[in-house]
Amino acid sequence: MKLSQEELDEIEVMAACNYSPEKIALKLDVDKAEFMKAWFKKDSNVRYHYDRGQLVADFDINQKQLENAKSGNITAAQIYFKNAQAQKVENLKKQIFYGSET
Repeated sequence: MKLSQEELDEIEVMAACNYSPEKIALKLDVDKAEFMKAWFKKDSNVRYHYDRGQLVADFDINQKQLENAKSGNITAAQIYFKNAQAQKVENLKKQIFYGSET
């Protein structure tokens, strides 16, 4: 699937706002089946930009959460530590299921 840089940027923005791939295909006015086929391929441009959009948004939110926690916001600290613990559990699961190389 050939998309312009502008369309790939739009995928990132919409993924960051938690839109589904189907909704993004509709917004871009592209063939939904072809878009979904590209999205399911882990090494496609569509999937890369979708995952990147979500990652950048998560990072921005987590970075702000950390800043708030460091400044003394107790609620922010609680959320930060809860998220950190959840990430540790996910990392352990990956080590157990996929080995230490992942």
